[in-house]
Amino acid sequence: MDDPNNTSAATGSFGAILQLTAKQGRRQELLQILTNYAATLDGEPGTLLFAAAADPNDEDVVFLWEEFADGAAVQAHFEHDFFRALQLELAELLTEPAAARPLVPVVRRTNPGVAAE
Repeated sequence: MDDPNNTSAATGSFGAILQLTAKQGRRQELLQILTNYAATLDGEPGTLLFAAAADPNDEDVVFLWEEFADGAAVQAHFEHDFFRALQLELAELLTEPAAARPLVPVVRRTNPGVAAE
C-alpha cells in the first residue's frame, strides 16, 4: 500500500530525538542557528527529516527530530562540513552535550492540506 500521506520508513532507516539545553536566555539564538543549519541539508540527500521544536514548558530547551535513509546517511551527516561547524557553534550555546535517543522510524504522516506556519 503506497499512500503518500502515510509514509512508513524503509528498512534500515534511522532516527533520533535530541534534547538540547541552551544556556539561560540563549534559546532563540540556538533556534536561529538550527534554522540556518536546516538550510544546508540539501547537501545531505540521505537526511530525510530535520525538525526543531521549542519546549513550551522550559524556556531553555529545544528538541530535534532527525531521520536518515540508512546507516551510510547517518555517517555522511556526521562527516558533513556544515555538521562539524554546527557542533562548534553549539558548544558555545549549550549547557551540556545534547541528550540523544536513537529510534527506528516506523510511520511519519504529514497533512498536505494544512500549511505549516
